[in-house]
Amino acid sequence: MLKTFPPEFTALMAQYRDTAAGLGDDHPHARRLWLMVVHTAPSWFVDEMSAMAKAMGLIPEATACDDDGQRFYSLDALAAKLGIPADEVQQHMDVLKADAAAMGLPDALQAKDARELHRLH
Repeated sequence: MLKTFPPEFTALMAQYRDTAAGLGDDHPHARRLWLMVVHTAPSWFVDEMSAMAKAMGLIPEATACDDDGQRFYSLDALAAKLGIPADEVQQHMDVLKADAAAMGLPDALQAKDARELHRLH
């Protein structure tokens, strides 16, 4: 399979890189560009980046899955991996969800109520 990037993704990635370098990753413009990058990323790229992040130990072990087999991570596990309090992780997630909603994008975080999930271990 020939792996290519759509032109829109490439342009948005360049804009994100330049904006984040100048304003910082957490600047509202950079966050919104990142959401657009993720939204336009080819699925093969998302899969490869997820695998790389796991191999580098950047992602905790999934703690649950939904009925479709989609894996989910606990807030506490994410916080421990990031080295920040769980409430700070929740705040970041809330900001990203609000940004995505304001832009008319789907919720890339796919957070679910734990009562709807099945524990993995």
